[in-house]
Amino acid sequence: MHIPDAYLSPSTQAATFAVMVPLWIIAAKKTRAKITTRQAPLLAMGAAFSFAVQMFNLPAIGGTTAHALGTVFMAILLGPWTSLLAISLTLLIQALFFGDGGVLSFGANALSMACVASFVGSGVYHLLRGQASLTHRNVFAAAAAGYIGIVAASLSAGTILGIQPWLAHDALGHALYFPFGLSVSVPAMVSIHMLVAGPAEAVVTASALAYVWRNFPDLKEASRTRRPTAMRLARPLAICLCLTPLGLLASGNAWGEWELETIKGMIGYAPKGVVSAPQIIHPLLPDYAIAGLSGHSWEIVGYLLSAFVGAGLVALATRGLVGKTSVRTSEISNRPAPTSELPDWMNHANVPLTGKIRAKKDWFEGAVSCLRASIEMSIRSEKIARLDGWMQRQPPIRKVVGLGVGLIATALAPTSAWLLGFLTVGFVLAFMSQIPFSTFAKRTVGGLILFGSAAALPMSLRAVTPGPAIGGTVFSVPGVAFAALLLLRMACAISITQLITTTTRWDQMIMAFRKLGVPMQILQWTTLTYRYLFVLLDVQLEMLTARKSRQVGAATAEQAREFAGAGTGILFAKSLALSEETHLAMASRTLLKTPPPTQIQSARWQDLSLGEPSHAI
Repeated sequence: MHIPDAYLSPSTQAATFAVMVPLWIIAAKKTRAKITTRQAPLLAMGAAFSFAVQMFNLPAIGGTTAHALGTVFMAILLGPWTSLLAISLTLLIQALFFGDGGVLSFGANALSMACVASFVGSGVYHLLRGQASLTHRNVFAAAAAGYIGIVAASLSAGTILGIQPWLAHDALGHALYFPFGLSVSVPAMVSIHMLVAGPAEAVVTASALAYVWRNFPDLKEASRTRRPTAMRLARPLAICLCLTPLGLLASGNAWGEWELETIKGMIGYAPKGVVSAPQIIHPLLPDYAIAGLSGHSWEIVGYLLSAFVGAGLVALATRGLVGKTSVRTSEISNRPAPTSELPDWMNHANVPLTGKIRAKKDWFEGAVSCLRASIEMSIRSEKIARLDGWMQRQPPIRKVVGLGVGLIATALAPTSAWLLGFLTVGFVLAFMSQIPFSTFAKRTVGGLILFGSAAALPMSLRAVTPGPAIGGTVFSVPGVAFAALLLLRMACAISITQLITTTTRWDQMIMAFRKLGVPMQILQWTTLTYRYLFVLLDVQLEMLTARKSRQVGAATAEQAREFAGAGTGILFAKSLALSEETHLAMASRTLLKTPPPTQIQSARWQDLSLGEPSHAI
């Protein structure tokens, strides 16, 4: 049912995009307003499940194949608008990364498989369903909705294909694009889906919804406090992805997705539009296989890699649809208003503000705050390392060795497909280790921007073979590709490194490195540096707050510079005192082979020419 680019005329492609763009905008607004962070794991894993379901090809009439969609499952679970958007993102990733469906035909594919299937399936389900979440009637309604929804989608796709000979043909009456009319395309598409894909869609929809309703009832009832973790949802998805090579057992192409030679053999001529159709993109894993590698074993490896890479990309893309708000507006507005003698405007929740409130900070306070926030984020990793995730349960030495092996594998990876697979595995392990998605993604992207942009930009402008000139600059396609490969390597290395460091407590990390022969002095420097900075910057912020609270009016630029210099001096003095206290504490706990603390203290104060130690700092 995935329509390639060459099968549709430009007017059809433009018309379908014109229909879908407003629907996508409405769906995005409704999704962000309706779906909360409580349902975000279900949205991401549900969309990834729909991607996996479409990889299970089934033998159909005439040596062709068909597959289920998973669209009605998403529409019943999260609503038709959310399903429209999630399945559209799935189709877009299929087109861009795997060449399954055309980029210019994306609007037509989304119209049939995302829009029609979602709304028809959702409407049938609500017409037939009962009151409870899990009854035999509801399961039957879900199966009927899945069957009717995918048949309606096939009718839409068959109609779009069937009108092409009427829209575009030459003087001899030969079709320029898809050659078969409505009398052929509609019966063929509908019959295949009624007999093969429809029953499969019914089984998938009913069984998947029954599983979710039985195991995650907290998603339907706001009063429940149990939260569906990504790990609980990832287990059945991982099993489904591992079984995707079964889709290779069905040979042949889907009806309406033939090669040019096959079409020519059917009708006796090659449609001019199909012959001259441009190749918009070069997919990363064309036809869910690794380019350049053939053989049955490599076919299975490529299919598995495509399944995990595609599911990971779909999960990440759909997860980004959900905002940060985890409480519905309706839940807040339904709370009882407090009874007191306060003014009326204070007794109602969600009072709209008439203007924006902006807190203005000077440059010094902003810089110190940003540095403190960055270091505080690193310290919070200790809390993540104490969670009961999959990576947290692994021995520290195994993780440290895995870090080295992962970095070596990243450096030696031959193609971007392998690197993309490593990156996807890293994000999957982060989900399994209960690392917040936003934290993991921000650190990866932030590190990539910080360390990779300086090296990637000159390489992208390096002329290996002349490319298109834009604004007087000649861009080289090989240079851009090499820069993209470099950034992908760095992203993999950063994700692997933060995955290991975030899920391992610092004391365990130190012991693991120590057992591997790393000098103790180096470990002391690395483990104490960022805690030093956090404490000192925290003190500086407190001093700044105290200073501002005692000053009337805003500080001038000269006063800010004066206070910054004085604060830096005080900060340096405090660092000396803190360094001394830390050294003495380590020596007293026999972590260092040093003389008694009293001798160290007297010798250091004499060397610094500071006289006797003072506690006034």
